[in-house]
Amino acid sequence: MNRNLIPALALSAVLAAAGCSADQEKADDPSTGVDVDLVYLNHPPVQPVLKDINQVLADYKGKVSVSRYDADTPEGKEFTDEHDLTGHVAIAVLIDGKVTFKGFPTGEAPIKSAEGDWEIEDLDAALRQRTKG
Repeated sequence: MNRNLIPALALSAVLAAAGCSADQEKADDPSTGVDVDLVYLNHPPVQPVLKDINQVLADYKGKVSVSRYDADTPEGKEFTDEHDLTGHVAIAVLIDGKVTFKGFPTGEAPIKSAEGDWEIEDLDAALRQRTKG
């Protein structure tokens, strides 16, 4: 039994190490795509900003995978809870699982307290950098 156990453990170690390095290569390879999660409230005054965001995302078709979550739905609420997006989240953009942009873009918020510190051009720049495009 020991005779079979040692080669099996060695093979498992080799496969595990190969799998870890393959995952790292995938994360570093922009051709594998970028995950973008968009969380929003699907009503005015958010909708015009969503159109601007969608125009930027359209430029990265085939390079980004986009998931959308309406924060007013059970699925959206679950997503916001999982990502510690608390309070009244009008808009949040997560790139590869990290909250990258939150709140309205600068100058787009109906009230100052809902404004983030980003512009639509910042989203484009972040995606361009991440996709090397």
